[in-house]
Amino acid sequence: MASPLPTGVARETVDTLGRWIANDRFPPGGIIPTEPQLVETLGVSRTTLRDAIKVLSGKGLLRTARRYGTRVTPVDEWNLLDGDVVAWHQADHPRMRRIFAETTEVRTILEPAAAELAAHRATEAQRAVILDAARTMHPETGDVAALFRADCAFHVTILEATQNQVMHQMRQLILTTLRVSYEYGVMRPAHDPVSRAGHLKVAEAIAGRDGLAARAAMSAMLSRNARMAASYWNEAAG
Repeated sequence: MASPLPTGVARETVDTLGRWIANDRFPPGGIIPTEPQLVETLGVSRTTLRDAIKVLSGKGLLRTARRYGTRVTPVDEWNLLDGDVVAWHQADHPRMRRIFAETTEVRTILEPAAAELAAHRATEAQRAVILDAARTMHPETGDVAALFRADCAFHVTILEATQNQVMHQMRQLILTTLRVSYEYGVMRPAHDPVSRAGHLKVAEAIAGRDGLAARAAMSAMLSRNARMAASYWNEAAG
């Protein structure tokens, strides 16, 4: 499990080091500066620095050993479902496109099945939350923060409504994927905005207890994201 972020100066230290690592100031496989050097550069105590290193190690970004000091781990060891790790990347970092493509692939497999289960198992309260979240989405207003909140509530509640504890634990996957999706989807004018109609179709199918319709509607809604992910792989292969 990822280490939680501390507060105050320790949190600022974690954020600073996290951004430096994510954006290749300290590249994967490289050794970060020594403790005395970092203490001087960051203007923090040794205790604060050590706490920050522990947090970043918990998120998979660092590994410490006596024989070589503290090294940045390979990217495939990072917890890329951790919202902090994603947020530390600059929006235009090439890695963000890959994170989007890979998490989108998982999402297109998981969420249609979740929608079908939710249609059969959701409580009345959960059906109401899902429907309300879909109705709250108004991309045309330009209020991206409100849109993001409603989108998160919609998708997370569908996972909860499956009544499957393992699927419910995929919550962080969905939240992280949505965060990346907004960076590379909603926020890019070259792409169409989030589909309110698509969300409503899913919500109405779940409200009507129609599992097959809910699965189909979710698949159709995510097809745009799947095309964006496919374009990444096509470019990478080309």
